[in-house]
Amino acid sequence: MPDPQQVNAQAPGVLAFSISRQEQHYAELPQAPNTPYVLIVDDDEAIVSVLLFLLESEQHAGVGLSDSKKVLPFLEQAGPQQLPSVILLDLMMPQLSGYEIAATLSKNEQYAQLPIIIMTADSRVRSASAVAGARDWVAKPFQIDALLTKLEQYLIH
Repeated sequence: MPDPQQVNAQAPGVLAFSISRQEQHYAELPQAPNTPYVLIVDDDEAIVSVLLFLLESEQHAGVGLSDSKKVLPFLEQAGPQQLPSVILLDLMMPQLSGYEIAATLSKNEQYAQLPIIIMTADSRVRSASAVAGARDWVAKPFQIDALLTKLEQYLIH
């Protein structure tokens, strides 16, 4: 049985990822530059894991972060050739909220064009226009088919 602190998986032809609760970083950048992938940011590790599994099952690549403070360092490390095709961003997170992340990215010339789909259980949010920098939104709990349809718009190879 795998150690509950570390689980590794690899799908054929798709990004390898590891789930490490200590690191709160769930994946590595795709090996090939310009490979479309989703950056998932949610403080709930179970949601990140499920979404990564869902992407893998649909033959899409994904990178997950459960520590919102690591988003900007991750994007800086990725560089312009390996930025995500879309960011799936939870709004309600401790330390650095999705609102703050989206606003910061929208003001940064290097990241302003990154599509952001917000995820929220906040019933006050009824559209992407409620969040600076967001292009689309899904309510939590979300319908898997609806989420995949939104993501696939940005993952066209």
